[in-house]
Amino acid sequence: MNYDLDTSEGMANAKTWTASLFAQLKEGARWIVPRSETLVVVYPKHKTAEIYEGSTPDPSIARVIKAMGWVVYYVKDAHM
Repeated sequence: MNYDLDTSEGMANAKTWTASLFAQLKEGARWIVPRSETLVVVYPKHKTAEIYEGSTPDPSIARVIKAMGWVVYYVKDAHM
C-alpha cells in the first residue's frame, strides 16, 4: 500500500490508517510510535493531539494528523 505523503493516494491512505487507529482510542489515550520514540496523546472529542518527540523527531506524524483536520500541540521538556 502506498503511504508516500507527497502523493494524494499516499496521504489518503495514511489518513485512513491513522483515523482508524484514533477511532479505537479513548480520550487521553497514548499512541507510541517506536520508529521515532514519539508519544502521541489523543483527544478525539476535541480533535487535538499532543506530540512528545522522541530521539528521532518525525514530522510526518503531525503532518498526517493535521491533514485529518486535527490540531497538533508539541510538548517540550515534559516528563513522561
